[in-house]
Amino acid sequence: MGIPDALYTSSPGFAVTLDMTHEAGPKMKAANRSIRILIADDQPIIRTIVRSTLEKIPRFEVCAEAVDGAKAIEQAQSLKPDVIVLDVTMPVLNGFEAARKIKAILPETAIVILSSHADERFVAAAKKIGVRSSVAKSKAGEALVKAIEAAVQGEDFVLVG
Repeated sequence: MGIPDALYTSSPGFAVTLDMTHEAGPKMKAANRSIRILIADDQPIIRTIVRSTLEKIPRFEVCAEAVDGAKAIEQAQSLKPDVIVLDVTMPVLNGFEAARKIKAILPETAIVILSSHADERFVAAAKKIGVRSSVAKSKAGEALVKAIEAAVQGEDFVLVG
């Protein structure tokens, strides 16, 4: 059985190249484009470190930062990021309340909790509101990258202190 014409392209002097993107599900499509990320933390140094870490990953695009939970909701509504990296302890509106509201208006947006208070109790509270990835700030770095990738795939990722 041959390959249908719609599945390949070719150029003179080059081999046939398969184009399977039309059959890819959401997980594959996410891998083929940049992942837009909103960082929400009240500490400027943490936002800077997280941004610096994430911008080293070619497929990640930090689209905005927020200084509190209310601003995170505003930015999320406006920009519709793929992922929000959200601190729990923030002024105006804490991260759990912000996550609850964001999930209500943007259910497809993945949320990664990044907190210095991350423990099993926080993970359980996060899961109740639809957050599947949680990372302790003390364990961030490569773990945050893995948590974001898992969140985009709809998978759980938990690394607490």
